[in-house]
Amino acid sequence: MVSILNELTRSSPSRVELTVEGDGIEALFDVSVSHLVISKAAETGLYRPGISNAGGVYPVDADGKTDDDLMLGKRGAASKYRRDFVVLAGI
Repeated sequence: MVSILNELTRSSPSRVELTVEGDGIEALFDVSVSHLVISKAAETGLYRPGISNAGGVYPVDADGKTDDDLMLGKRGAASKYRRDFVVLAGI
């Protein structure tokens, strides 16, 4: 299951930053995630949205926090995984 974290969404008239969360790494690279992100950006009023940047996947703990120790597996297993997207309005 993949979802957009609305509380982490930041937007301006020409740009939206979205964070997507899922149970596994592979799910966050699925093409359906790109469609979900673009649809959400359009809902915010962004005109002809397109993904400008998609960051890498990173782990988070049960509290939604990440750090180097969690990324290196020194602090136990990840609870979920996240990926950040920057979506820009078209011309």
